[in-house]
Formats: sequence, structure tokens, C-alpha cells
Amino acid sequence: MVLNSPNFGGFDNINNWFIERDIEQVRKDAYEWLECKTKDARNIHVHETSVRWSEMYRLTYFDSVRFLIIDPMHCLFLGIAKWIVIRLWIEQGRLTQNDLKIMQNRAKLIEVPADIGRIPYKIDTGEGFSGFTTDQWKTFILVYATTITWDLLQESDRAILANFVRACNILVCRTISKDGLEEAHKRLLTMVKLIEKNYGPEKISPNLHLCLHICHCALDYGPLYAFWCYSYERMNGLLGSYHTSNRKIEPELLKTIQYNSLFDQSSSHAQEHQHLSACLSLITLKETTGSLAIQNEFDGIDYQNFLSMSRNVEEMAGTGFESFPGTFLNPKKLNTDLPNEILDLLVEYYSNAYERDFVTLSNIHIANTNAIPVLSKVNIYGRLQISSEVFGSSFSKRHIRSAKILSQFTHGNTKETYPRVVQFYFEHTIHLPEGSKNHALAFVRWYRPANDHNTRFHCRINDEVESCNIELWKKEFFEYSRDCIIPIHSILGRFVEGSFTIAVDR
Repeated sequence: MVLNSPNFGGFDNINNWFIERDIEQVRKDAYEWLECKTKDARNIHVHETSVRWSEMYRLTYFDSVRFLIIDPMHCLFLGIAKWIVIRLWIEQGRLTQNDLKIMQNRAKLIEVPADIGRIPYKIDTGEGFSGFTTDQWKTFILVYATTITWDLLQESDRAILANFVRACNILVCRTISKDGLEEAHKRLLTMVKLIEKNYGPEKISPNLHLCLHICHCALDYGPLYAFWCYSYERMNGLLGSYHTSNRKIEPELLKTIQYNSLFDQSSSHAQEHQHLSACLSLITLKETTGSLAIQNEFDGIDYQNFLSMSRNVEEMAGTGFESFPGTFLNPKKLNTDLPNEILDLLVEYYSNAYERDFVTLSNIHIANTNAIPVLSKVNIYGRLQISSEVFGSSFSKRHIRSAKILSQFTHGNTKETYPRVVQFYFEHTIHLPEGSKNHALAFVRWYRPANDHNTRFHCRINDEVESCNIELWKKEFFEYSRDCIIPIHSILGRFVEGSFTIAVDR
């Protein structure tokens, strides 16, 4: 015990006690509890074995060890993230009130897509981070934390932050590999050991223990979004929004649910009732955003194939002809002509993708007789939806914050991930000898990299590139080239752009 509080430290010898309990022994201990004759005997038994009886043990398949799930929402974001920032950094004086004001001003300069949601301007309110919700803590850790706090933290705290953010970035992905889970577990363990080393065992909270079980839960139950509590919290919010008399809440909520069920049945026959059909658009449910949007349905196989093409560009590079689990969205401009400069780049793109000769109609008289003409007509779109994620473009000014994407690019035998800004998406059809093919493409601008490796990966620890959760690039674009046209299957995801200044020692 430390200051009359449990001591949860002792991670130096974690291999001696971080061992999965034997369910058969647990079941045996549970039955022994049942055989205890007195209350005192049962209390002693629980103290010695940490097991008590439950009727669930009568189910032969019930595994109280593996069936106990750690909720990532409360553990990682409302638990550890809040604990590190408030209990360690603010209360221990690592971040001062002036630092919080600096962080708030920096946060205002970061432009995030609308569906992610900005964190409120409450970083410097009260004692700091006043009234942050779980989703806002999640956004803060994944998007804001490294950028706005890095130069304000000591070296040891940077290591804590970098390991935690890296682990969270891996764990919140829609698909997770076993290698990714292993890395996330190592990052979380390193973070916990650093906290114990720099702040003492009294600062090790139960959540810091529980987070080490999250990767095991993911192995059993899939990615975190499959079992975290965001959807349940949303349901609580929906139930709370229903009007009740505050006297007989449960039966009134059940009546509301029954009415909604009857409405769903009626709406399924809306085509047969003109007036009902006209009203449906006024009462449709709101689209989910943020942490809940990932719950939207999508074709898992198509999405997995799409991810494979975007991540394995050496072996599965797409041409834009392949199917994708999504659709183009407004604004749009149909049957319009590409500018000549971009059309020439499109010809180069097709020539490289198909290893054939292509030519514009204006140059067909001087081209090879086997050259395939490329027409200038395209359908241009401002947005692209892949599963539940919407990508914007400069063509749609309202959605330009979502226009910043990441995609991979190969240089010989090396593969790099580059940031780009989508100018517009477009559909284009080429007529090959074997038949016509419709392509889904994007016209992008590439950012120029930083001058050197150390600048690009400035926010890293122990010269470990993988620990760097943000990269620094110039706010300059490369000139137009064939690489400005990419298949949408090359899109890895979006990134958030911000400003970062590296202090120069004088």
C-alpha cells in the first residue's frame, strides 16, 4: 500500500505475474466457494483466490477469463489519456497554465474534417481540459496531442506520449494484423513502465493494467470498434432524447420503441402511399459521424480487397478499373472536357498502367497505328465515399478539409507514403480492343518532403521512425506530372494538416 492506496506497480518483473489464469482452476475455486459454510469462510476464500461463485459457471462453455472484455473507450481515452494529461502532466506541474494557453492557440490552427469534429476550446479552461467527452479525448490523442504538446514536454514525457499515441493509432484501425497487435501491446507496456519509472508506482492506475489486456481481447473479438462502448453510449443518448414524464420512464420508453417499430413497418410500404412517401425524407435518421460512423455496414470482402491494393502497391497496384466499396458524391460535373494539360497526363498514366500506346485525338494523326485514342470527356466529382469515410477535394470548397489524403509511391525497391491534396475525382472510359473499361481516378497535387530525414521525423523517440506519429512536410507542391493521376484504390486514408515550428538553438 502507498498512502493508503493500492500499489499497482511492479512492472519490472511483469513476466512473473502477467500470466493468463487457468479457467479450470477458476471454475474449481468457484465451486469451492459454493461449498463454504459461513460468510467469513467465503470472504477468506475470495481473498485467497479472487474467485466467487456465479450461476454462469453451470454453463460448461462459460469462460470467465476470456469472456471478460476490457472496453477500449473507457480504458484508453476516458481513462489513460485523461489520466496522463491531467494527473501526471498538469497536477505534477509538467504543463503549466501558460502551456495550456499555448496548446489551445495551436489547436485552433489545426483544421480537421467535419466528420471527425474539433475539440472544444476548453484546453485552458479551469484546471485544464474542462468537460472533455470520451470522443474528444480520442480526437485529442490521435490528432492534436503530438503537434501541440511536443516541445512543451520533457524527454521522458515525450516517450510516454509517443508510445501511447502509436498504440492507439494501431488499435483504432478498422482492420488490425497480429503484428500490429503485438506492436501495440509492446507500446502500451513500454508506456506503463515509463510512467512507473518517472512518476512512481503510486501513479499506476488500474486502467494502466487493464490496457495490457486489450490486444488479447482484439484477438478474440476483432477490431476495437466491434466491441467498444461508443455505440452503447449513442443508444443511451437516443433513449435520453425521448420525451418522458420522468415518472414511469421504462414503460414510456418501451411504448416509444413500439411506436418506432410500427413506423418502420409502415415505411416499408411507403411506395404504396403517396403522402407517406413524401414525408419520409423529413424524418430520416441522422448519419453517424466520428467514432460511430465506423459501425456503418459495408461489404467486408470488397473493403479488404480495396485495402490490399492501397497498401501493397508493389504486388496489387490498381489501375482504377477495379471495383471499390463506395461511390462518388456531389458536387459533380458530368460529360465535361479535361484540360489539355491534364489530358496529356492521363495519356501517360494509361500508357504506364497498361504498357500500351495511347494518344489524344489531337495527336492521333502522328501516332502509331496501334495507338489507342483517349477521349477528353469525363465525369468530375467533388467527393468520394469509401465505406463510411468521405474524402473531399478542392473541387468542393466546403469539403476541402477532407481533401488531404495519404497514398503510397514506389521508388525502385523502396515504398514511401506521401501526402497529397485531391483536386477532383473523375470517371473516365477508355475503349480497348478487348472492350471498354471505366476507371475511377483522382487528380492530386503532391507535397514536397522536408529537406532531411531528421526534420521529417522530428517527433520521434530513440531515432525510431515508427514512433513518429506526425511527419513534417513542406507546404509546397511538385510540378504537374503523370503521378498526379492516381486510381482511387491507391488512397490509404486522410491526414490532418497543421503548422509546426522547430525551435532553433542559439
